[in-house]
Amino acid sequence: MRRTVLAVMMIAAPLAVAVPAHAAGEPAAWAACQQVIGIPLDPAVADCAVIAVPVDHRRPADGTVGVVTLRRKATDPSRRIGAVFVNPGGPGTSGLHFAYRAERFLSAEVLARFDIIGFDPRGVGQSTALRCFASQEEHDEVLGGRVSVPVGAEQVDAALRADRSYTRRCAERAGPLLAHMSTADVARDLDVLRAAAGEPVMRFVGLSYGTFLGATYANLFPDRTAALVLDGNVDPRLRTADGLEYDRQRADGYEEVLAAFLNACAAAGPACALAAGGDPAANFAAVRERLRGGPVTLPDGRQVTLSTFVAQVIDALSAGRLPELAQTVADLAAGDPAAAILADAVVLGESPYRSDDSADAVNCLDKPYPPVPSLAPLLAPVWEGRAPTFGRLQAFDGAACATWPVRSWESQRYSGPWNRPTAGRALVVGNRHDPVTQLAFARRMAAALDRAVLLEVDRFGHTALGLNRCADVLASAYLIEGTLPAAGSACPADAPPFPRRLGERPVT
Repeated sequence: MRRTVLAVMMIAAPLAVAVPAHAAGEPAAWAACQQVIGIPLDPAVADCAVIAVPVDHRRPADGTVGVVTLRRKATDPSRRIGAVFVNPGGPGTSGLHFAYRAERFLSAEVLARFDIIGFDPRGVGQSTALRCFASQEEHDEVLGGRVSVPVGAEQVDAALRADRSYTRRCAERAGPLLAHMSTADVARDLDVLRAAAGEPVMRFVGLSYGTFLGATYANLFPDRTAALVLDGNVDPRLRTADGLEYDRQRADGYEEVLAAFLNACAAAGPACALAAGGDPAANFAAVRERLRGGPVTLPDGRQVTLSTFVAQVIDALSAGRLPELAQTVADLAAGDPAAAILADAVVLGESPYRSDDSADAVNCLDKPYPPVPSLAPLLAPVWEGRAPTFGRLQAFDGAACATWPVRSWESQRYSGPWNRPTAGRALVVGNRHDPVTQLAFARRMAAALDRAVLLEVDRFGHTALGLNRCADVLASAYLIEGTLPAAGSACPADAPPFPRRLGERPVT
């Protein structure tokens, strides 16, 4: 979800001020940058550099790609400790705005003591965006009719045709970077950025997919890894061993958090809108099954489809917006026009194509998939049996990887070991009700890494930093003082998932 929001910002924010390029192996040439994230930047607050990295780290003489990097300067230079590199996840998400607005997830004391360095990874945003289409119209022609949750033979066939056309375009248009988009390639870039910034060691904060980048870096460069905060974790072993099973377990994770939401709704009673008409789980299932039969037309004429419904449920669960989700589903069940938030957006053609296709490029190289496009429709009903809301979505999520032009085993991906002794230990943070990266993944990440400490947070939503006071305090102490919480530590929720409405009497 964070990736979607930030990607929109980057589409509208081309690099407006030329930044001197850094030559490979030389210190970064930091310079003022005014519009790199779409808003004016105060040069006293942040500066930028374009740092050259090899397209192919095995053959550095074959050419370079420029990685656009933003440094938010420590607010108290007299007490500066060093730099913290950050990544917001994705894959395919810009890290420039993420670093500039680091107060959203890092404490004021961390911002005082460290420069915060974010970057657009190779192929992303302003770092030589990897694009499979020459225009927005071409993109819309190929993928505009593809739905994320195809139901029925017509939609399934359309989805598979679109995937084949898409991957053919990538083979024709994406260029030499296509074969060098693995997370290991980005981790090697990150070490170049560290050296160019003059940092002897790596301090890193990664969210969501960024946890996989951090874990990869730590095992490629263990002696340089001083501190890792990994929040909203992937399972590194499973992700690199079996892409299909990883996606299936993600569907289970979504479903488990949805069930927890519906149970919390039932317990909240009148404070949860979806409980007003009876059992929340039954009400939710009725809406989902109604949409499986076809779109629902709202009074204003707009339509809600199963694909947009599932996407909005994931969005709300990820953001921890449980009361709002309950109200929206209740509105849809009642045919209320307020449910228009779930309606399909109108996508207009626009030239040139300003987005990029880096997310699929990374996922298809990191996660091994069988080269069998017909697997997705075969798996969908099976996965749906276990995860009725999200199983079909996840069965088709990686379908394009079946025909991706570069196979995972042809790339320079890293698939372990994950327990190489590092200079510093990792703090692994996992929410108990994280739909995108389930708590089980955080536990596996902590078990895989060398001497990592797991912090479990009692929270609904994806990631905890900046969203839970206890986690923020512990992460700050670790980054500044090197103090890790004790094994088995946990953070309480800041608030109940369904606060009582103002003036409502307690239920007895």
